[in-house]
Amino acid sequence: MNRVAGADESYLLAEQLFGWSAPIQYAWVFGTEPDPTELARFSDQLAAGSLSRKVVRAVVPFARHRWVRSPHPPVLRIDPDPITDAEIGAWADRTLRAADLDPIDGRGWQLIGVRTTSGKFALSLLISHMVADGHGLYNALAAANAGSSASVLPTEAEVLARPRWRADVKDALAQLGAAASAARVIATELWRTRDNRTPAAARPPRVRDLATDGPDTTLAIVDIDRARWTEQARAFDGTGNSLFTALLGGIVQRSGAPVGPEGLRVCIAVSKREAGDERANASGGVWIRVPDPITPDAGLQQIRTLSKEAFTRYAAAGQDKLTDNLQPVVRLLPDRVIATMMRAIAGPDTTVSNLGAAPDSVIEIAGRRAESFAIRAIMQGRSAAERRRQGPAVAAWAVEYDDKLTITFFGIHPDYFGDEDKLRAHIAAELDAWGLDGTSW
Repeated sequence: MNRVAGADESYLLAEQLFGWSAPIQYAWVFGTEPDPTELARFSDQLAAGSLSRKVVRAVVPFARHRWVRSPHPPVLRIDPDPITDAEIGAWADRTLRAADLDPIDGRGWQLIGVRTTSGKFALSLLISHMVADGHGLYNALAAANAGSSASVLPTEAEVLARPRWRADVKDALAQLGAAASAARVIATELWRTRDNRTPAAARPPRVRDLATDGPDTTLAIVDIDRARWTEQARAFDGTGNSLFTALLGGIVQRSGAPVGPEGLRVCIAVSKREAGDERANASGGVWIRVPDPITPDAGLQQIRTLSKEAFTRYAAAGQDKLTDNLQPVVRLLPDRVIATMMRAIAGPDTTVSNLGAAPDSVIEIAGRRAESFAIRAIMQGRSAAERRRQGPAVAAWAVEYDDKLTITFFGIHPDYFGDEDKLRAHIAAELDAWGLDGTSW
């Protein structure tokens, strides 16, 4: 299926309506520089695979746009000036913030490297979230390392050479049917949960009530001993996932960011990708609401139970009934209405994305095994007022490999997470509370 759908379409709408873009960064630190020939081959393989795609517009209203293969050449750049080892984290931050991607036009990724004065080498792969999600990138990297990258998408010439209107009419009719079915599900779910809706007092303030200025977003990367993380999760009657959620919840509490009367709202990312799944994005999310303060004294049992219940409901339904059914309906609305709706949707207090154990095909690039590896994403183009109005206040990603767990943090709310030193202090204090140490990039 080569239609722009699901999360791909959400990112497309955000870029078109608001100018927001969502670059992902995969960052590696190698003890020695990879062979230049092997690194160039790796870049060529990425260009030949699923990351190289662009959008061809539908010619019939309500039909979804198409993904086609992008002819854009490989994008590999080595910065000419070496940096010190202590500057690797700052370099990774700069390359992420400076990401210049245009997935609609086929420029959806970049590969940038830099040498250090000690002989190490840092590598940053930047990808538009419209083009791939975390597990989709795992697949692309595995294929690139194996030298087996191939795109299943048609070329733009192949799509333009066919009578597109017939296929677009068929897709538009299917989307009208999907919207009707989704509307029934949404109405039923809203009626079922009518007594559990957030009170008006907890809704975010109106745009005109918000200050328009404020600090930029903040970033941090921390390496943690993997065995110690697992040990502490068990000690507090939890799992790595519940400890990750508790860590972020504790950071929100330390920041002073207000939460609603129903407690801390957490969105936990869920992968829906199956074997052979070539979609750009195949992920969803479940929400939990933690009513009680999160502390080591309270342990992890409540978060573990709430998460398990949410995952069980999601697996049984195959979707979050409200969130996953909105898109078929939204697609049919005028842009102005869509923009109003997207701005009105309240986000969670925090989001957590645990990508689990990274395979060797992700840690080993161009014949070298990374000594540190990180995954994260940001949203570019959102004003301070927009970041105050909609959550999350902070987001984080976790990945495990060898003896490390690396967590990346993205501070979003300008008033509670706009100071990088404070963010890092909150992270260090919360890790210490759970009996953990972290090494910052």
